[in-house]
Amino acid sequence: MSQKIFVQYGAGNIGRGFIGQVFSAAGYTVCFIDVNTALIEQLNRDHRYPITIVEPQGDTDLWVENVYGIHGANTPAVIEAIAHADLMATAVGVNVFPKILPLIAEGLRKRWSNQNFTPLNIIICENLLDADTYMRRALQALLTPEECIHLDAWVGLSEASIGRMVPVMTEAMQRGNPLRVCVESYCQLPIDRAAFKGPLPQIPNVHPFTPFEYFIRRKLFVHNMGHALVAYLGAREGCSTIGQAIRNPVIKLIAQRAMTEAAYALAHHFSVPLQEILEHISDLLLRFSNQRLGDTVARVGRDTSRKLARNDRFVATIHLCETEGIAPIYVSVGFAAGLLFENPDDPGTAALRAHVEHNGPALTLETLCAVQSDSTRAQICAYYMKLQNGVTLEEILAEAESLHGKVLAARKII
Repeated sequence: MSQKIFVQYGAGNIGRGFIGQVFSAAGYTVCFIDVNTALIEQLNRDHRYPITIVEPQGDTDLWVENVYGIHGANTPAVIEAIAHADLMATAVGVNVFPKILPLIAEGLRKRWSNQNFTPLNIIICENLLDADTYMRRALQALLTPEECIHLDAWVGLSEASIGRMVPVMTEAMQRGNPLRVCVESYCQLPIDRAAFKGPLPQIPNVHPFTPFEYFIRRKLFVHNMGHALVAYLGAREGCSTIGQAIRNPVIKLIAQRAMTEAAYALAHHFSVPLQEILEHISDLLLRFSNQRLGDTVARVGRDTSRKLARNDRFVATIHLCETEGIAPIYVSVGFAAGLLFENPDDPGTAALRAHVEHNGPALTLETLCAVQSDSTRAQICAYYMKLQNGVTLEEILAEAESLHGKVLAARKII
């Protein structure tokens, strides 16, 4: 029996540090597609790479075996790999995601021209709401009507919830091997069961669920929003890492309460037990505090143009909270800190800061971020001005608690 082939589009920290590990351990030969020439060359020399599991009590090293790479510019090889894949995933980032879809379409076309009508399931590991719908529509626009029939019949587009935290690797962390990835021990991959075509493979650490919308939104509204909020508040306090920031008791409390606002909204909207989400929040806060992981405020907070935009972690959380009658008070504190976040080396953050400085926070919230509620925009602007004028987080927390109490008394919030 021939070796099963798993094609991983994107050989970055998530591709190597999470997805590649899971599917290599499940017995697949893992083919990485990436535009990093040095990385691809070393994958093809070594056919394996190290992962370091970083925990408070110490490190554990393991090797991911049976891997190779294809450069993303090698179009014929990319198309051929997709045409022969048994299973596939993407983890390239939201900004790159649209750029890889034409090659995926060509790979599917080659697959069908070879009379290969076995199902190909593509696991979408991107922080993008409704990524499966986006991908299907984009592929449909690139395929003929007959090929679109094949797409619907033979290609599963399964969203995944990526919970493993992987920091930006430094030379010191690589310890002489540029392929090394340091990761936390958490290694669970929920995927959308209903989207799969054909038999569902039994793969350790891969957990199929349906309906999957809840897991996607829990990841974005609780994990991603809370993580970014810690970064933005940590930046205000001069913290360089997430581990430092979450050890500040005021930051931790604001983060916990913001995540809890999201938890109540999610529990009500999806009819999920609240306690289940609150336990997830407790676990996340503990994982955020892993100092040895070295995850930086700069990495987690970067690209505020995307992270504070419509349908991303803050605006979408606020919208769900308001829909479910939850006042997003603590989420608004984090949003305000995000508008003030500085990273001149990051174009996405620099662009948002320039817009705020030129147009003011109110117009930015209305136009760029698409925050719909007048009262919420006013609330974020008020916190923005306080943070800009040097009001301490302790004072802002006290004010948020007072507002929370007033809304609670009016029976409009949790």
